Amino acid sequence: MNRPIPKLILLLAVLYLAAGCARQVSKTPPMVELPAAALDQSKALDYFIRGVVLDQQGEITRAISEYRRALKYDSTAAPIYVSLAEDYLALKLYEDAILLLQTALKMDSTNVQVLEFLADLMMQTGQFDEAIALTNRLIGLNPEETRYKRNLAAIYLKLERPASAIVQYEEILKQNPNDKATLGQLSSIYIALQDFQKALDTSLRLYALDSSDDRVNFTVGSLLAELDRADEAEKYFDRAIELNPDDPRYFSNWAYLYVDRRNYSKAIEVLQQGTLHHPRSADLWGLLGLAYQRAGQDSSALKALDYALELDATQLGPYINLGLIYDERGEFEKALEVYDQALAIAPDDPLLLNNYAYLLAQRKVRLDEALMKAQRALDKSPENPSYLDTMGWVYFGLGEYQRARDFLLQALTIDKENPEILEHLGDVYDGLGDRQNARSYWMKSLEFKPDNAKVREKLAQ
Repeated sequence: MNRPIPKLILLLAVLYLAAGCARQVSKTPPMVELPAAALDQSKALDYFIRGVVLDQQGEITRAISEYRRALKYDSTAAPIYVSLAEDYLALKLYEDAILLLQTALKMDSTNVQVLEFLADLMMQTGQFDEAIALTNRLIGLNPEETRYKRNLAAIYLKLERPASAIVQYEEILKQNPNDKATLGQLSSIYIALQDFQKALDTSLRLYALDSSDDRVNFTVGSLLAELDRADEAEKYFDRAIELNPDDPRYFSNWAYLYVDRRNYSKAIEVLQQGTLHHPRSADLWGLLGLAYQRAGQDSSALKALDYALELDATQLGPYINLGLIYDERGEFEKALEVYDQALAIAPDDPLLLNNYAYLLAQRKVRLDEALMKAQRALDKSPENPSYLDTMGWVYFGLGEYQRARDFLLQALTIDKENPEILEHLGDVYDGLGDRQNARSYWMKSLEFKPDNAKVREKLAQ
């Protein structure tokens, strides 16, 4: 460890050692045998300076010997313990370093340097309760020093105690309401806690301090979108892109906002702009393919999705959307081929497994394989109504109508207004010979999807 020799080292050392010698203790410190003779400050200082010089030369072991000699002549000087602890830490002798610092703290319980060093060492060794106690002592000694509160908040975050961290950050803001770093940290914590309203309130305070920060605009826009305040979110996304078009996330999050609102033409417009700025962003091309697909522009969707996979063949989204397009176009073999490629990359992905199983169940082929894949998907997410629906539809294809009904009724309790689940239940009851219930569920399905010609045909029979 190379520790630079400070200017006026002799003067400083004298001052430090004089301060250390101001009071003596009768108890022998750990690892040190005190001579019976009176303490000799000059000899202690001499050995201490030799240790500092040796540290500067990288001679850690020899430096330790000099520091230990210094302690024989002055066991009360905290700087000697600190220097020894630094060298033991460099040698990864953590317990010895901690013991030395604890001894120094007995000599001077208000020594800020020792408290800081020991608190940091406790953090490094995972002794978090001790680190918290020491940091609280530092706060008590220096209540106006915000970095100690910040350090304490960091410890609480490490321990996954965000509420305690929030208290410390709020204390900092009481001292400095315009501390942007603290506001940003608070917003991040609230986002992690999914308390989006508090995250938004905090981010708006940041925005009031600096409306030209693209990251703040992006965060405010994203939070407004999460809170279903899409109209307000648009201007913040627009401003974030205006300030910094070099971040592709700004385009993707803004586009997702429009996709969620089913404004696919606007999503396509944003993503086209994004791909101009980021022509090799697989994520943007994949999202553009999704927007084209939702807009019914299959040819454009296929081109965008194929290009997304050309840029990054490991992302799953384009495979899933390609499979859906080929399925809707009746190109069964192409859809299976796409899903096979995707499952080779992610064999346990539940959405892929579910979609593959449903594709087979629709055609009533390879139903044993469909049942296995549907079960694997359901094992991953047992409360997913789409996966329950697929399982029910596989059993319908196998002619096991009662088991099919059980899964579909379970799916319906989770997603009561899903027209596909309602239609499937009608088909199952029809298979059970219960025409009354079949018609009832078909009619409910039409309430949510009135343009379903297949259901109308079933009711007309």
